[in-house]
Amino acid sequence: MPPHHISRFSDKCLKKIEQIFDIKLLEIYHENLQNEHIDFYKSTKWANIFLKPKLIDISIKRKIINKLGIIGKQFIKIQPNIHGHTVVAVYQVN
Repeated sequence: MPPHHISRFSDKCLKKIEQIFDIKLLEIYHENLQNEHIDFYKSTKWANIFLKPKLIDISIKRKIINKLGIIGKQFIKIQPNIHGHTVVAVYQVN
C-alpha cells in the first residue's frame, strides 16, 4: 500500500523523523518472519558466523560456506523476537 520505500529504516530512525517534521509517531509495526523467508534467514545467519556481510562476494570461501550451510543452517535457531521484511510506521500530523 503506497507510500512505501525499499530501504532499511531502523526504529531509531523512524522515531527521529517526528523530531524533524511536525508529526507524532503513533506506532511502529513489524511483520513476523514469514515461513517462506525462514530458509533465507537461517542461511544468512549461518554465513555471518564465518564471513562479514558484503554487498557482492563471489569468493571461493563464500561458496564453500554457502554449500556447508545446507547442513549448518539446520542448527540455526530462530529467536522469538525476529522481525520479517516489513515495517510500518504510523504518524499523525500535529
